[in-house]
Amino acid sequence: MHDTRRITYFFSAFLLAASSLSAGETVNISRTSGIELAFRNNRELAIAELAISRAKVEERWAGRLDNPELELNYSDDGIGLDDNEGVFEVAFAQRFPITSRLKDEKRLRAQQILLSEAEIAERRRELAGEVDLAVIELLATRSLLKQQRELVALNAKIVSFLDEQAAQGVVSKLDATQAKLTGRSLKQRITALEAQEAVQAAAVKKLIGLAPETHITLANGLRLPGSRPEIRTAYEAIFSQRPDLVLALAKIGEADAALAFETAKRWEDVSLRVFAERERAVGAPIGLERNSFLGVGISIPLPLRQRNQVGIEKAQIDRTGAEKSVEATRFHIRSEYEEAYQHRLANWNLAREASGEVLTLADENFEEYEKAYREGQASFLQVQRAQEQQLGLQTAATEAVAEYYRADAQLRFVTGDYPGLIRAGGANAK
Repeated sequence: MHDTRRITYFFSAFLLAASSLSAGETVNISRTSGIELAFRNNRELAIAELAISRAKVEERWAGRLDNPELELNYSDDGIGLDDNEGVFEVAFAQRFPITSRLKDEKRLRAQQILLSEAEIAERRRELAGEVDLAVIELLATRSLLKQQRELVALNAKIVSFLDEQAAQGVVSKLDATQAKLTGRSLKQRITALEAQEAVQAAAVKKLIGLAPETHITLANGLRLPGSRPEIRTAYEAIFSQRPDLVLALAKIGEADAALAFETAKRWEDVSLRVFAERERAVGAPIGLERNSFLGVGISIPLPLRQRNQVGIEKAQIDRTGAEKSVEATRFHIRSEYEEAYQHRLANWNLAREASGEVLTLADENFEEYEKAYREGQASFLQVQRAQEQQLGLQTAATEAVAEYYRADAQLRFVTGDYPGLIRAGGANAK
């Protein structure tokens, strides 16, 4: 009994330790690796991808004949002359298309597989855009946190210096108190940023498909590129990477197949019937005798009133709509790309200006005022203003760089430049 309890306790402790290790797992991600993880782990995407499996099932079982029919008939003259006459019949009937309806149905289902793959690729692009932007937002918040913590450390040095000077009667205690209040304000800002970071990290983990307890570290911080991003992407390259355009092209293929399928339905299936009949009948002068028959029958519907005109005309309208959708999507992509490209370029210029010479001047200005204050040549108010100006410019520079990366993420979303976005099946739609 005691041994059983020990074994149970041992396994419970082992499982608890294993779960703790799993909960404390650290995952390092970048913008690209985060997207790749999301493609593998996102639960909603996995559910959406079942649409492809459904389409493949429909294609596999499409283009087959209807089930045959077995008929059994028996009749006698029991309510008539009651001469024991009767007929027993067995018939086998099968409907056959006289057009290419079955082949056209198979082709339509194959096109719908491509359509499903393109729809999933578009869903993957949307997910990739969400992950990319979420990672950038988290990077921006962590950059601000790092900056604020450096300022808190610097403020702590100033407070320590002022406390020493105030104890010696060199400076007023009010200056030390003011510096402490500035430090408290910076710590409150850090607390708010830490709460924001926790929310953003949870959002990233949800999108990527990681457990909430997982700790994520981010690679490749937000550093502004040294050169102006002027290289443009050719429209044809963008078109080949945009799943929504692949989807529009796939709809043309589906519309063609649907039109052929509806056209083939103008003629209904003919029915071929093979039957065998056993008959008992009274005949003179023999009396009651038996006879057997074997026959073949065919039933041909005449398309005098219904020739599937509604289905054909609707399919023609869908085909026209699919062509217009492709042109509209191409126009939208070109416009969207130009807007995103110019937006990123403008934000690079702003970030370059915000993190360039003006930031260096602010740092030097604060250092000079701090040095002058230590030598008694400047007031604490001047040092505080220089520090506030430095803080404002550093925050603005960080936000400007983050805004550049947000614009870069939007441009990436427009071009569809993500790993493993369009698979082989979707590319064939073009």
